[in-house]
Amino acid sequence: MKSLNMTWLVLLAVADVLAVLFFVAPELIKGASFTEIGIARVLTTTVMPVVVLLIVNVLPHNVKSSLVYWKPLGVLPGTEAFTKYGPADPRIDMAALKKNVGTLPTDPTEQNSKWYKLYKQVANEPEVAEAHKLFLMYRDMAVMSLALVVLVPLALLVVGAASPAPWLAAGLFVLQYLMTALGARWSGIRFVCNVLAVHSARKVTTPKATATKQPAT
Repeated sequence: MKSLNMTWLVLLAVADVLAVLFFVAPELIKGASFTEIGIARVLTTTVMPVVVLLIVNVLPHNVKSSLVYWKPLGVLPGTEAFTKYGPADPRIDMAALKKNVGTLPTDPTEQNSKWYKLYKQVANEPEVAEAHKLFLMYRDMAVMSLALVVLVPLALLVVGAASPAPWLAAGLFVLQYLMTALGARWSGIRFVCNVLAVHSARKVTTPKATATKQPAT
């Protein structure tokens, strides 16, 4: 999951570099030779995964989630799983869900804890795994985009790009951040609801651990 998401993150970063060079600050590559462009391409391909890793992994998960949901740390969709998102999803029969999983808490912290336990039981269900993957991908894209709002305009100022370029770049990455943050929000809610939908459709049983025989000595 992480390696696949990293591929998409790197592709987005490369697309961002191309957008800046060809549309925001084309004067930076005007007059460049094919050799110089080839060297820049190799450097971009080699360095980009490292840069992306540094940007998306410098923050803890709860901080990244707060940048997506614009709420205090720890306030995630799971904190309203049984009081807001579950009842609003037509796929989820709340009565059947309660019958299958027991008492449905209303306290935000208890809701998130209960939901997480339910998630761990169905983490490998295709619809759950796919929603989780999309949430992580969009969340990290949003974090990367927010960092680029600051980093790219500063880089353009350092290399002496024309005056509109830093502002255009900042606007581009603000728009990208908003789009990816919204994508992460909806994917996160879908992730929460998919877990509940599986549990409302059937009672999930956790297989009991079998004792491992010790070898004879």
